[in-house]
Amino acid sequence: MRIAVLLREALASARSALVPSLLVLLVVGAMCLACVLTVGRQAATEQAIAEELSGPAARVLTLTDNGSSALTDATVQTLTGLDTAASVIAQQIPVDTVNGALGEGSTPIPLSGVTGTVNTSIELTRGRMPAAGEVVLPEAKLAEFGFAEPSGFLEASDGRQWAVVGAFTAEEPFSDLTDYALAAPTGADHVSFQTVRVLAADVSSVRAMQTAVVAVVDPAENDVRVQTASALSEQNRAVTGQLAGLGRSLLVLILGAGAFFVAIVVLSDVLIRRRDLGRRRTLGITRADLVGLVAARTGVPAALGAVLGSGTGYVVLTVQGNSLGVDFVGAVAVLAALTAVAASLPPATFAAFRDPVRVMRTA
Repeated sequence: MRIAVLLREALASARSALVPSLLVLLVVGAMCLACVLTVGRQAATEQAIAEELSGPAARVLTLTDNGSSALTDATVQTLTGLDTAASVIAQQIPVDTVNGALGEGSTPIPLSGVTGTVNTSIELTRGRMPAAGEVVLPEAKLAEFGFAEPSGFLEASDGRQWAVVGAFTAEEPFSDLTDYALAAPTGADHVSFQTVRVLAADVSSVRAMQTAVVAVVDPAENDVRVQTASALSEQNRAVTGQLAGLGRSLLVLILGAGAFFVAIVVLSDVLIRRRDLGRRRTLGITRADLVGLVAARTGVPAALGAVLGSGTGYVVLTVQGNSLGVDFVGAVAVLAALTAVAASLPPATFAAFRDPVRVMRTA
């Protein structure tokens, strides 16, 4: 039988057998809705975690000096020259200052000396980068610190002063710099830093970067604590792996349950309509064509149910604020429709291999 004729017969048969068609539509629709609302939500969570683990914040290795003064300007320069390091920010212990125009009693302003790839880690919104004895303020906190414009000066309790020469915003993953006024490093003879953060160029280079940084700093010899980048955390990878495994298991369970109910509906339909199928066999339709007819007749309402169920699930998740790709929803719809068609094959084969003469006599 030609494909066009088979599809035409399948459509006509699906319309004539309205109750089985509606049951298949409802089963497949419910199957898709359940898949999108459960597995889809898990997939969205897994994707969000994966993006977080590959984002800038997950690629930062942090060195903290516990009093050895080992994190020097020379160390920072060496780390900046690493091929695997995209950015390096070294930060001194903050000191408390105040707006010099307001004096003592005004809002405390933590001031920290920074060096490294400062030009690429912060973005100036006004003014220029600070030189020695100068400072830039976070744009978002100008009003909180008592400044209408990024101009004036800061003063520490020991009388030291810094001229305000600009305002800035911080780039990820150094957004915490917006809590500080940033100045050029201070220290007459020996400039050292409390923390140094090194950002890997990408996830694949995180391990190589960590190996190189440890070789430069040598935490075993110096009192330096190394906080590993979270992209290397075995626990994080285990969590994403468990989410993926649970999602696959849940998907198989839902599709299996749906396939079972579709098979029952199709088997009931071929038993009820055995006289019609037997008549087709006596009129010359081949067993393969009869199996194809039953499968296509199941596929028509299954496809419609898959579209409705998946679309409804996508709308519900979108309204709830979950980000789910259309490709995932489409894949669920296709998989559910194919599962329904596959579930119809055993009942269709059973009907095709029955003796048509005996069926016509007993029907």
